[in-house]
Amino acid sequence: MGHSKYKRAEVWFKIHKAFWNQGFASEASCAILAFSFDTLKLHRIEAGCAVDNIGSVKVLKKAGFIREGTGRKVLPLKSGWSDNFEYVILESDTRPQPKEQV
Repeated sequence: MGHSKYKRAEVWFKIHKAFWNQGFASEASCAILAFSFDTLKLHRIEAGCAVDNIGSVKVLKKAGFIREGTGRKVLPLKSGWSDNFEYVILESDTRPQPKEQV
């Protein structure tokens, strides 16, 4: 987390391929956002993903993030430098609630 005046943070995730498409990233993202906004009282959470990473785009949208722009050649991937979609969610934005644990 940066300077406390700005009340912002960045979130990212990496899920092993064996666990893709099972909802783990979405569920964890929702729980992290709830904690960040409700407990830490943050104002803004930023996230990003490679433009070709369709799965991460879906996770961020499902969590309520809104795409603000594209960073050019930001991510050093094995295949070379990749552009990065930049997403943000504000404390005032609508977001899904994390599932209750039983």
